Amino acid sequence: MSQIAEKKLTKLSKNSLTPKQLAAIKRLTSRRWTLLVAGTGEGKTAIGLTSINDLIESGKLAKVIVACPAKVVAVWPKEQTKWPHLKRLKVVALKGSPDVRRSLLAAGADVFVVSLNNLEWLLMEKHGADGIIIDEISKAAGKQTRKLNTKRWGDRFIWRVGASATPVSQDFEKLFDIARRIDKGKSLGTNKFDYLSRYFYSDYMGYNWTLKEDAPTRILSKIKKLVWLIEDEKHLTLPKLHTHTMRFDMPEATRKLYQDMKRDMIADEVIAVNAAVQTGKLRQLSSGFYYIEGSTLAEKSVRFCDNARTYSASNWIDSLKGAPGVIFYEYIGQLKLLEDVISTHTKDIEAFMAGRFDILLAQIGSLSHGVDGLQHVAHHALFLHPFWSRDQTQQAIGRLHRTGQKHEVHITTLVCEDTLDDAVLARVEGRAGWMELFTEHLKGS
Repeated sequence: MSQIAEKKLTKLSKNSLTPKQLAAIKRLTSRRWTLLVAGTGEGKTAIGLTSINDLIESGKLAKVIVACPAKVVAVWPKEQTKWPHLKRLKVVALKGSPDVRRSLLAAGADVFVVSLNNLEWLLMEKHGADGIIIDEISKAAGKQTRKLNTKRWGDRFIWRVGASATPVSQDFEKLFDIARRIDKGKSLGTNKFDYLSRYFYSDYMGYNWTLKEDAPTRILSKIKKLVWLIEDEKHLTLPKLHTHTMRFDMPEATRKLYQDMKRDMIADEVIAVNAAVQTGKLRQLSSGFYYIEGSTLAEKSVRFCDNARTYSASNWIDSLKGAPGVIFYEYIGQLKLLEDVISTHTKDIEAFMAGRFDILLAQIGSLSHGVDGLQHVAHHALFLHPFWSRDQTQQAIGRLHRTGQKHEVHITTLVCEDTLDDAVLARVEGRAGWMELFTEHLKGS
């Protein structure tokens, strides 16, 4: 990094950027490829924008694309306005119809922010960008991963950054896709089958892969140079985080439905292809409802059978004794049951933060990213059941347990006895072990 850049970073410290943020900026502006690992509330957006600003002003980059979850697209332009040193940087969110996005693109900017779902569209347009940041790159999976696996992605960008709080929240198989997107296979190779064969055991059909015992250490050694880890030291400054489980029994009638459905699934010899769908049905039933499938989507309806889980949620609310709390749910059916049981609540986050309601009902997928301010209002949250996604779980916790929180934070998870809830909870806790291994291995890199 040039002496000018070094002096610039020194000046930026007066704008409340932390030493760890400044160190991350230094890394991003001096390397072509980086996987930035930072927890919620560590300021990834400010780090990314400041790095972009420095690289553009120094003539090393012309324009940059930022691809992120749809909920976060509007956050990047807002963040730019908070920092005096970024006042000359023009950041535009490409939202709306294709025609609206094209007009915004044609108007020009230094940074184009686009959702992951619209990234392929942008790559096919004339954008003039030679740098890219994938925010929450661990979410770029499945169809979105295939979009990134194109020559338009691999050859055009001389500067590539992936940012994530939980890069191995799913498994080490996904880590290959993440690394390849950033360094074009320099660390873990370009052929996924070769990667899997090297670090995983396979069944005779090649459908199921099991990580070898020594593989995590070997893999992490390979990507150590690619990663910049902002060590999470929030435990030194934030109030203590407490996690609890609150158990309840399924009503007898619902238990019979649950056992019958489980027995039918076993009889049908459920395979991996539809296992997720079938287990989803069991989890819905343990929440007191299930979907009736018609011949068309319009004919789909929901059948309610009990309110045991939501009555437990009501008991949790009573235990707060009027203190504000957030209930995270997953299914629309759960929302209907909650609204039937809880007398006063809101789904409007602004109304909740203004103090007009004590209980916020929040869908886990919509409120786990890109939301700030809840830490100033609440320090109690309830997970209506354990969630499969560790990324969403950690992000949701991070809405409350982050800089600005003044109280000890209490996270409670409802668990229905003798159901998949315990299995999901154990699986998520297992993923936490991978993340701990990841951070421990990379400390000091």
